[in-house]
Amino acid sequence: MAEHHFIVKYDDETKTWSHDVDSEEVRFPDGTIWNESLGTWDYSYQGEGKFFPMPEGKTSDELDLKFSKFVESMDF
Repeated sequence: MAEHHFIVKYDDETKTWSHDVDSEEVRFPDGTIWNESLGTWDYSYQGEGKFFPMPEGKTSDELDLKFSKFVESMDF
């Protein structure tokens, strides 16, 4: 099992929500995915065009994109 961690921010001037990838890199220097089976943190992007694998042949990149769209659709 893997736990995917995200940072979400709200800009009170533009009144918009966003997935804050830059803060994730600072707050999670070893990656944003807790790989429970290995007891390690992993990055979504694994290098050489590969992303952290997910069930049913999907990748963490697909989850990241879906999450970002969801967050951007939030209304205050």
